[in-house]
This record gives sequence, structure tokens and C-alpha cells, in this order.
Amino acid sequence: MGSQERDVEAPVLGSAHKSGGQPAGPWGVDLETLSSISEHKNVDAWAELGGTEGVAAALHTSLSDGLDPAAADGTDLEARRAAFGANNFKAIPPKNFFRLWFGNLQDPTLIMLMVAALVSTVLGAAVPAEREQNAWTEGVAIWVAVFVVSLVGAFNDWNKDRQFQKLNEQKDIISVKVIRRGQELTIPNTEVVVGDIMLLDTGDKIIADGYTTEVHGLIVDEASLTGESDPVKKGPQDEPWVRSGTQVTEGSGRMLVVAVGEQSEWGRTMALVVGEVGDTPLQEKLGWLATAIGKLGFIVAVICFFVLLIRWIIQNKGFPLSKFAEGPLEFFIFAVTILVVAVPEGLPLAVTISLAYSMKKMMKDNNFVRVLAACETMGGATAICSDKTGTLTENRMTVVKGYFCGKMYAAVPELSELPAAAGAELVLNAALNSKAFLVEDVAKGRTEFVGNRTECALLVMARNWGQDYKALRDLHHAQTVEVYGFSSERKMASVLVRRNDKLRLYNKGAAEMVLSHCTAMVDAAGQAVPITELLREELLATVTSMASTGLRTLCLAYTDFPLNDPFRPADFFSKPHEENLTMLCIVGIKDPVRKEVPDAVATCQRAGITVRMVTGDNIHTAKHIARECGILTEEGIALEGPVFRNMPEEELLPLLPKLQVLARSSPKDKYILVQTLKKLGEVVAVTGDGTNDAPALKESDVGLAMGIAGTEVAKEAADIVIMDDNFSSIVKAVLWGRSVFTNIRKFLQFQLTINLVALIVAFVAAITNGETPLNVLQLLWVNLIMDSLAALALATESPTPDLLTKKPHGRDEPLISKHMWKFIITGAFYQCFWLFLIFYGMPSQLSAFKVPSQCDYLEAVPGYCCYPANSPSCIQPAGNWLANETVPVCTVSATETCKIVAPTPEAFCGANSTGCDRYTQVLDQYNQLEDDWKAAEETAKEDISSMVFNTFIWCQMFNMLNARKVEDEYNVFAGLFNSHIFWVVWVLICGFQVIIMFFLGGIFKVEHLSGMEWLISILIGLGHLPCCFLTKFVVSFDPLSLRRRGTSVAPGDGGTPPLGSRAVSRSVSISRGHASSRLPSGRVSVRAVHALPLARKL
Repeated sequence: MGSQERDVEAPVLGSAHKSGGQPAGPWGVDLETLSSISEHKNVDAWAELGGTEGVAAALHTSLSDGLDPAAADGTDLEARRAAFGANNFKAIPPKNFFRLWFGNLQDPTLIMLMVAALVSTVLGAAVPAEREQNAWTEGVAIWVAVFVVSLVGAFNDWNKDRQFQKLNEQKDIISVKVIRRGQELTIPNTEVVVGDIMLLDTGDKIIADGYTTEVHGLIVDEASLTGESDPVKKGPQDEPWVRSGTQVTEGSGRMLVVAVGEQSEWGRTMALVVGEVGDTPLQEKLGWLATAIGKLGFIVAVICFFVLLIRWIIQNKGFPLSKFAEGPLEFFIFAVTILVVAVPEGLPLAVTISLAYSMKKMMKDNNFVRVLAACETMGGATAICSDKTGTLTENRMTVVKGYFCGKMYAAVPELSELPAAAGAELVLNAALNSKAFLVEDVAKGRTEFVGNRTECALLVMARNWGQDYKALRDLHHAQTVEVYGFSSERKMASVLVRRNDKLRLYNKGAAEMVLSHCTAMVDAAGQAVPITELLREELLATVTSMASTGLRTLCLAYTDFPLNDPFRPADFFSKPHEENLTMLCIVGIKDPVRKEVPDAVATCQRAGITVRMVTGDNIHTAKHIARECGILTEEGIALEGPVFRNMPEEELLPLLPKLQVLARSSPKDKYILVQTLKKLGEVVAVTGDGTNDAPALKESDVGLAMGIAGTEVAKEAADIVIMDDNFSSIVKAVLWGRSVFTNIRKFLQFQLTINLVALIVAFVAAITNGETPLNVLQLLWVNLIMDSLAALALATESPTPDLLTKKPHGRDEPLISKHMWKFIITGAFYQCFWLFLIFYGMPSQLSAFKVPSQCDYLEAVPGYCCYPANSPSCIQPAGNWLANETVPVCTVSATETCKIVAPTPEAFCGANSTGCDRYTQVLDQYNQLEDDWKAAEETAKEDISSMVFNTFIWCQMFNMLNARKVEDEYNVFAGLFNSHIFWVVWVLICGFQVIIMFFLGGIFKVEHLSGMEWLISILIGLGHLPCCFLTKFVVSFDPLSLRRRGTSVAPGDGGTPPLGSRAVSRSVSISRGHASSRLPSGRVSVRAVHALPLARKL
């Protein structure tokens, strides 16, 4: 018998307060004393306080009716929180923005850039010659660029952390049942206070410390606190203390809350434990890819540095330290920048942004993501094993017909139509053999169901008969001896109640299961008559008839035991004895299919996902509902759990592709199904709501727990919680999962194209002419576009419905598909062609972009160069000076070769001379001309570099548009303006590029381009669109495809082995559907379906 405690009016304090302070206010016990007793499980101190009754009175709580939340004597909820604490923990402070910024600045490549920028700034400011040329501005510009890049990265991290924090706060908020003012209520766990009477049931997570006041086979798993794997039986004679953070595995009961929040056991031991979120599989895969690309970038950067350095040493005939800043330092900065650009740190960032964005949106779609990896994994799901009740159906159950006392009724009869005694027993069965309750929502004008919906349907039936189930429960509460909750193995639930001079066991459960335990039935006269074999067949036929119309069938029965039996063992009632039952009625309960489910199931099937119904219901009910939902097709098979679990694997595997309904299943059956599907290479998502579903939820690739009907154990085991228990929400989870994977692919193909082009252009230019087409700041701007801005733009694109018309990417889908490689290679080739044409072709073919050599420049100065082939004498007047007739400064031969010799005193003033006016004059002219030539050369190179830079950026802008589609979709603009972040970022980048070219030329070392040059740059970038379009068209065009598309596929053409003789012999247990097939039914594996032309069309 469950332990019972009486209410008392005043506390019995004894001497308990000797260890603590005097109670404050109205309380008969203070926080310190109560916490100490609870922490040390001090039985003696508990007894000194008067035991359970005394403590309850000290806390102003009734053990039967609970506390008064609005008490006027200073014991209301706020007073309790003030005296004993609130049931929450100190929030872990979010990461500070400046700490995140500092963390970004610690990136090794940025550190190298900052060191180089520091040296460049110091030398540019300290060396007079460098200072005159404002060389320090480049160092300052690099500092600014580094800070901008790190700030943008820090902002993304900060925003991501805020989103994750908001979402993770929801993880710890669960609903619990308490009694207040005699009413059973459902409240958030954060509102529980000391003195509450909490109701405990199988699967509940205990969220406060307490002392049991009533137990019915209560067993708690305390492994989370103690590490012990064996569950602990609770009760006054066993272990009355209950700890927060543990879970109820069996039974039910009540407890008096004595410690909450940080005063509880969980709060003391676990509140300071901070768990870091680990990387998801996709993040790990991208991290590896980023490292590999970074290594390639490092090799290219090192080669570029040494090639440039060697050429510089050769040109300067040594290592002049005076030119260190414009030589080795500049090359080092360039090499580091190449490394910065090459390392795609934006890849993991893109995953994080996409996951954070998707989690936020999924919450609005009633998908609460508990495990990050589930977002991406759900997109690859190839099979969904779904519960029926509440997921495919509305879970608003109503008793619509039944077999009452030997007579079939097309509608629920009035209570007066039934024998009085039988009617009374029916009402008691519905009221007492139930833990559910009804809550009247006055605002919405409807009744809310709390607890098991089947039990709620029986309570509504009793209420419609004018019976008050709450009053009956209160009346018989003290006579309740034991409660046996529903189990998936028994398929029934019972309650043992003391009735006058006997014990009566009220039983209810699955109709055919209960009938198998019945030996008698109450007839129309109210008399118990034996159930003959003929009558049993009639009753089973009635069950089948109701189940075939989609009704859930439930049988209510009872049996009696002597009140006292000297031969009965003391622990006889520790387990239910559900034999020799007397049947009262069989009810048919209607639970209509959700209106949106058939379309959602069809959407899954078009997306290449097989939907299977796994239910504990009668196979006839399950098949009817499955046909309504579109799950059971003409070629589909329905199996019962016992047959399924006993099938040898060699028989099961051929049947599994066609298995669409598993009825009368147990949690073990669900677990076996998931395991077997995974062996076939499927990516399996499975729903669950019960405690025993936890193994299957853990075993699946994505566990989906029900937010309304699910137990806390199921939610803890799940990856995603479906907040509205609706199958259509699962389809939305698939959509968001595919969106995450697709968005990462978009960003990946965009970034790899830029990486490839930047590395090729930098490498080729360095080894051919020792130049850098893009300078440091230009490359840093490209890096900012690539990593942070593009990640934000592409990773946050909203999913489009067409994602659910494609096949799932499955378990082994490569991250970079063949479509993406085609995009990357052709895009890189297109860009390299135009960039090299501009870099090499424009200077050689267009005079406006020709880079003048020193000879070219000096030849343009009248009289400065000597042409002995055209003139017998080189002594010609040239302004205010004359070139020396023996050693001219510039000599051009008949073969157009040019020789330049710097003026010397000996050449202009005679042998052994140290100088003269003519030499000084010529030297000044020569130095000025050399400076002018260097300036002209630099300007010409900047003209070309500006054109290359502007064209490169515009190529990336239109490349970003192309990257929005990762397969052979022609329309890259589809849904563009639905992705607000994308086009806003795109417009911002365009705007910043215009600002750089027109207003920041001195910093970025770019020249103003003419209107024609701007037009050419934009047109080359725009050409990316038709180039990509033609590539898709040409590569995908296949003249034979039209003929192949006309090929029909007969059902079963999936390579499914024929059914073995043993499988055929089980025809009694294997049922086929009768609805039209939406997919080829013979699918052995995901790959087989994807190879079918029909599947391609779908």
C-alpha cells in the first residue's frame, strides 16, 4: 500500500532549530535547517520537526491539497522564493564582446600581419625618405584592415552566442505537475517553490529535492548524481529522499518539495559545471577541409615570398638594408596576406551561422533543437519512423461508440441506459485508473487535456454522464492501495482499490489484450456471465470491426481479491495480477488524422524519404490510419510487433523496404527497426514519447521527442523536441536540415572559387615577373568578403520548397558534389582568363596601360639618349646641358637595345675628377628623371592593378549570385528578394567597392578608372552569369535523356529479392495496403531508389 500522511494544523518543531537560526516570518523552519536536513538526509532531525506532517505544517502546506499560491498570511509564492530561494540557477554570463574580439586577434595569421604592420609603420615614420613618401600609411591601413576583419568576426561570434544562449535557455524549462489549492496544475519547473506537492510519474525528470509522501512502486534512476547504474526504490520503508536531476523510471507518487535551485543537490553539485558545445560532424569535416586548403595556401605563400625575395636581391645586386621596407618586408606582408586569404576560416563560421540561424527559425516551426548536429543530420534523413497518436493524429480523443454490458451502441449511451452497478463501476474505472486530468480554459472556451489522451477521453465520457471524477478521486484516494501504470509490454494499466470488504483491481488496456485475460462479462442485466469461446470470437470481431474504421479500442474490466488472505505473500501486490477479469465494456475512441499530415507524408515521399508508422495500436486501426495518411500503399506491408521481432534477419531484410506499418509494437521493436534500417545504410529519424523509447531515440541518427506527450526521459534522449507533436513539423525539420547542408555548399563553392583564383593569380604573377597583381589591403578586402560577409549572406538563406523535391544527401554524400566541382573549375578558369588578360595583355596591347621601362622614359627626353646608328655624333645641345660624347647616359643601338649608365664625375669632368658643375647638373637631371620614371611606372602598374582589383571584385559579386544554386538550376535569381540578408550584404559590398575605388584610392593604392574601364570590369563580372548558365546547359544536355525519361519502371524494380517461402508462409501476419503507390515499392536502399528514373522525376 502506498504511504499516506495526514494533515496537521501546527508544526512539531522539537529541537531542530538548535543547529540553525530562528525561523523568520510565518515559517516554522528556516532555510539553513531545512537545507541541512535535506543535504545530509538527517532522519533524526526530520523526526524532531514532526516528520512529514510537521514539516508540511511548518511550510504551511497541506499534504492533500498542496499550498495556497495567493495566501494572505505571508506564505504566498513570492514569500516562499524570498525565504527558501527560487528554482533556478545563476545564468552563465555570456562571452564579452571585447573578449571575443581579443580572441579573434589571437589568430596566428592576424598576429603575423600585425607584426608586419608594426614594422612597416615604424619604418615608414622613422626613415626620412620613407616618411616623405607617406610609407607609414600602408602600415596604418593594414592595422585598420586587421581590426575591421577581427571586429566583423567578433560580431558574428557575439551574435551567434546570443542566439545559442536564448535557445539553450529553453532546454531546462519543462512542465511539471503540482497540487495547489486541491487542484492538479501543470506549471514550468522554474515556478516550483519549497512546500509544493509534486506529482511524480514514470518518465518524469525530478527538478527539486523532496521527501516522498506517497508512492506506488516508485523507482528512480540516480545515476546522474551518484554514478550508480541500479535504480533506487523510493518510499518511507525504503529511501524517502528524492533528488533533483534524477528521473522516475517506474511507478508514481507524490513528494513534498524541501529544496530548490542552488539549495538542491543538483544545484550544489552541477550548477558550476559549464559544458562547451562540441563541433558538429559538418563543422569537423569543414575544419579538416579548411586546414588542407590552409596548408596549400601556406606552400603558395612561401614560394611567392622566396621568388619575390630572390628577384629583389638579383635586381639590387645584394641585400640593401635601406630598401628593406619596400622589399623583404613588403614581400612578407604579401605572403602572410596570401595565407590569410587562403585559410578559409569562414567555412566553420558559415556552419555556425547557418546552424544558429536555422535553430532560431526551427523554434518558430515548433522544432526545438537540443543537439546541434541534428540540424544537419535531419537534412540527410532517408527514413522516418513515426508514432501514430498525436503525431499523425490530432490527439484529441473522443469515445464515439462501444460495446457496453453485452450490447453494441452506435453512440455512447446515457448512463441511465446501463445497469446501475455496472455504470458506477465504469465511472470509477475511468476516474481512479487514471493519472490524467482536465483543465478548463475559460479564455479559449475549451477543455485542455493534461496527461494521457486516452485517459482524458474516458474522463470526458464520465463528465458527460454528469460524474465528477475529481470528487471520486478525493473520496477514494485514501483507499487506493497500489497503482500499476501502463507499460508497453502489458498494453494495460490497473489500480488496486479497497472496496468495503474486498480489494478491487480496475483494469483497462488494449481491447484484445484485456479480453485475453477476461473470463466473464457484465451483461445487460448487470450480471457477470462467463465468456464462452463463441462469445469471445464475437467480442474479438467487434474489436476488429471498430479498429477497421480507424477507432482505437479499449477494454475496461475488473477483478476482486479478498481483503485479507493469510496465504497471500506480503509482496503479492508489488506486481499487477491481471487475471480472471470481468469485462465491463469495449469503447471505440476516435482520434482524427491531422489535416496537414497526408500532404506532409506525400512531401516526404517526393523527397525520397520513406515514412513508416510504428504504433502500439491494433493492426486494423493502424492500417486504416496509415491509409488515410498516405503511408500504407498498395504494395506496402503491415506487420505486428511479435511477428516482426521474431523474424530471422534473412527473412526480415527483403521485407524491410516494403514495411510501412508496424502495429502492436513495443519499444524493443522500434529499436530493432532502427538498427536494421541503419545496417542498410539508411539515415533514420525516429519519434518517441515514452520512457522506454529512449534506446531507440539514442540509436537513431536523429531522435525526435514529442514536446506535449513526451516524457522527460524521452526528451533527454532526443536530439530535437517537436513542440506541437505534429508530423508536419518533422517535415519542416527535414527542410531546415537540407537548407543547412545546401547553404554550406553554397558558401563552399563560392569560397573555393575565390581561393583557387587568388592563389593561381598570385603564384603565376610572382614567378613570371615578380609582381603582385593585388596588394595587401586589396587581398584583405577580398578576405573580408569571402569569410565574414559571404558567410553571413549565403549561410542565412531561407529554405525553398524545391529542396523537398530532391533526393536526400544520405550518409556518405561528398561535401563537394560533381556539380560544385564543375562550378568551381569553370568559374576559376573564367576569372583567371580575364584577370591574366588584363594583367599581361593590356600593358602589351594598349598604349594607355603600357608600363614604361627606364629606357622608354629616357628616350622620350630630347637629347638625353644617343642614337649613334642615326647620327655620326652624339654631341647635341639638350637644353642647358650636353651629353658626353664618349660615355652617354642612354645609348640606343640600331637593334633598339638600350643601355643606361648612371652619370659619373670621370665621364663628365675628366679623369680623377671629383665633380664639376656639368656633372652636378646632369646628375640632378638624371635623378629627377629616374624618380619621375619610377613614379610613372608605379602609376601605370597601379592602373593595371586597379583594373585587376575592380574586375576581380565584380567577378566575386556575380559569382556570389551563381553560388546561390549548387546544382544545375538555371535561375540563380529565384527567391533572391526573399533572402533579405543576402541582397543587403550584396548591395553593401558593391557600395563599399565604389567607395574604395573613388575615395580610398590612396589607402588601397588604386587609381580612378574611366567610365569605360568601370563598364568593362562590371561586364566581365556580369559575364560570370551566362558562363555559368552555358556550363550547366552544355554539361547537362544529353540527347538520349528524352528517350530515357520515357522509360517506365514497374513496381518492384528496385532489386528487391523475392520473398522466401518462410516469409510467404507468414501471410497471416503480413498485410498489404490498398492505396496507390507514390514511390517504387521495391527499394532495397537509398542508392537503389536514386538510380530509378521514376525517382529522378520525383
